[in-house]
Amino acid sequence: MLQPLGISAEAESIYVVLAPMESATPAELAELTSSDEERIEKRLEELRELGLAAEVVQGLWQALPLLSVINALRAQRLTEIETAAVAAESLHSHLLQATESQADTIKILVGRDAILAARKEICNSAKREICAFDKPPYVQGRPNATAQGLSEEAPEWQALDRGIALRGVYHPGFDSDRLTELALFAAKGEQSRTAPVPMKLILVDSQVALIPSMRSYNPGHELRASITRHPMLVEALQWLFESVWDTSVPIITAGYGDTDPRRQMLISLLMTGATDSAIASQLGVNVRSVRRWISELMDELGVATRLQLGAALVRADALRH
Repeated sequence: MLQPLGISAEAESIYVVLAPMESATPAELAELTSSDEERIEKRLEELRELGLAAEVVQGLWQALPLLSVINALRAQRLTEIETAAVAAESLHSHLLQATESQADTIKILVGRDAILAARKEICNSAKREICAFDKPPYVQGRPNATAQGLSEEAPEWQALDRGIALRGVYHPGFDSDRLTELALFAAKGEQSRTAPVPMKLILVDSQVALIPSMRSYNPGHELRASITRHPMLVEALQWLFESVWDTSVPIITAGYGDTDPRRQMLISLLMTGATDSAIASQLGVNVRSVRRWISELMDELGVATRLQLGAALVRADALRH
């Protein structure tokens, strides 16, 4: 569950054992985890580098608060994302000015039908992976939130049928139909996360991108987008996607014995250290509902504090997998 932080599964298991304890030595941890002491020391060093553990005195280790560490990492990575977004916007503007001389690398699409046809074409051309930022408004109405509706209308769904990997970051704020659609995509194999995204974006095989352009004021030409294969621009957009992906929150659509997708997603949002009001805003519910769900989770897992809840959710996820 902590892999997005760059922590190995083995180091995560050590953190889960160490977190409830006041402190422990590598020898004690080795006995608890049935591992050798040398491997334990390596994993503790890994945790120290991430700020998740500290050696209080020589040979005695203590876990540090998980949510505090995540908040610091999130702030650092959000700064990196903002820098990347500014660079990508500047590069995009520069390249759009050269469309007449580089028509083979940047193509302007005008109108709804042209944009939909281009989206379908590049998704159908995918051989390895499709990455996407998703946010309203949409060029076309969302497909029916059924497997049949998605199979008939969504080229990304058809790509999953062909075995293409699909990663999507969805802008916060989902209605019930959208959550149902996300659950179907997740069951189909999509890796989905949520975070504020700067724009719509489709990247295919790190070689071609479909991105929005400024609107035209000509009647009937309000919708515009660009397809680019320019290596520098595609590389910058892929870097932007990966940066947002690293700081985004996995959307949990199954598990923990709950059928409400919003409550399932609450589990992921809690691990980011988000406030109750921020969680309520992203899930489209009131703060009272968020606090009630958190209280229910704590009761279910038999914990009394949010730090204990975080560690318990890590354990529950490890057991589920």
